[in-house]
Amino acid sequence: MRLVLGIDAGGTSSRAALHTLTGDRVGHGISGGGNPVTLSPDTAHANLTEAIRQALGHLDPSMVLSCCAGLAGTPELTSATVRRALAHCGLTPAPTATTSIGDIPVITVGDVVTAFAAGTCEPSGSILISGTGAIAAKITNRRQAATADGYGWLLGDDGSAFWLGRAAARATLDALTQATHFQAHPPAPRPFRETAPSDTPTDALQSAPDRRPGSGPDALQDQGLVGSVLRRLVPGGLHGDPVAEVVTAVHERPPLALAELAPLVSAAAAAGDPTATALVAEAARRLAATLTAVHEPGRPAVLSGSVLTAEGPMRQAVRDLLPDAVTAGDAAGAAAWLAARRLLNQHESRARHPRFVNPETCPTA
Repeated sequence: MRLVLGIDAGGTSSRAALHTLTGDRVGHGISGGGNPVTLSPDTAHANLTEAIRQALGHLDPSMVLSCCAGLAGTPELTSATVRRALAHCGLTPAPTATTSIGDIPVITVGDVVTAFAAGTCEPSGSILISGTGAIAAKITNRRQAATADGYGWLLGDDGSAFWLGRAAARATLDALTQATHFQAHPPAPRPFRETAPSDTPTDALQSAPDRRPGSGPDALQDQGLVGSVLRRLVPGGLHGDPVAEVVTAVHERPPLALAELAPLVSAAAAAGDPTATALVAEAARRLAATLTAVHEPGRPAVLSGSVLTAEGPMRQAVRDLLPDAVTAGDAAGAAAWLAARRLLNQHESRARHPRFVNPETCPTA
C-alpha cells in the first residue's frame, strides 16, 4: 500500500491525515498546537509527533511516499520542527536538495494554502479564514500572493471569534450600565388619568413608578445574549457593582479567551436575540469586505476556520454575502492531497481531490 501524509499544524491544534493515493483515509490523528513560534519548540514537536503517531497507528512508516505540512506563521521557521517529528515517528525526511533511498520528500506551505486546497483543486483563488483570528489571502499557483487583515486581536481580525466575543462582552457592559442607571434613577410617576368608574377607590388607580419588572441588572442574567455572557463570565452571579464585576472577569483571563464567547453570539442569534443578530450581521459584513480586498473575480473563493465552517447564523450570513464561496473540508486531507499530486497525473489529481478533503462523505474504493 502506497501512502501520503498530510499535516495541518496550527497554533491551537495539529491534525495529521494518512491517505492512499486513491484518496482513501486510513489514519487520522489530532493533538495540541504545532507552531513552535507561539509555543515552545519542544511542545510543538511533542504535539506534532503525537498527531503523526496516531495517524500511522500500526502501519509501516516505510509505506509513506510523500508528506506535506501546512504551517501557521512562517513555514521556513517551523519546517524543522515538522521534520524532527517525522524522524521521531520513523519517517526519514529528505534533505532540501537531494533525496536518498528511503527518504521521503517533505513539502511545507502556509496553512492558508492547505486551507484553500481543502475547498478547491484549482491552483489560484482566494481564501477567507475566520477562527480565533481572521485573515483573507490571495492564492496564486498554490502560493500565498497577498493578504488582508490578519493583524491580530489588537489591530484587526474583524469578524473573528475574538471580535465577536469582544463585541458580546461590550454589549453586555452597555446593557448592565443602562440597567444600573435605570435602577438608580427610575422615571417619574406618570400623571394620573381617571379612566375607571367614579366609585373605584382612587388609591387603587394612582399610577406607580414604572419599574418595569425584570429591568434591573440581576434580571439580565436570564435574558438572551447578555444573560448567556453573564453566566459564562460571572457564573456565581452578580453581587456588587455588576459592571466592575464583568470588567474584572474579562481582565483576569487571557485576552484571546474572549473568543470563547463567540458561540454564545451564534446561539443567541439563532434564537432571535436582536443584539446577537446585529453582531452577526456586522461581523459578516466585515469578513466579506476583507475577502473582497484580495479576491479576483472569476476565481474560486473558499471559506475556512471554525467561525465559517460550523453550521449556524455566522456561516449563513457570510454565505449570503458571498454566495459563490465554497466551504473548506479537511485541511490535513488537503495537505495529503498536495503530497500526492507529485505522484499522480493531472486527471487523477483532480478526480481524487474530493476523497482527500471530504473523507466522511466519500465512499471508500
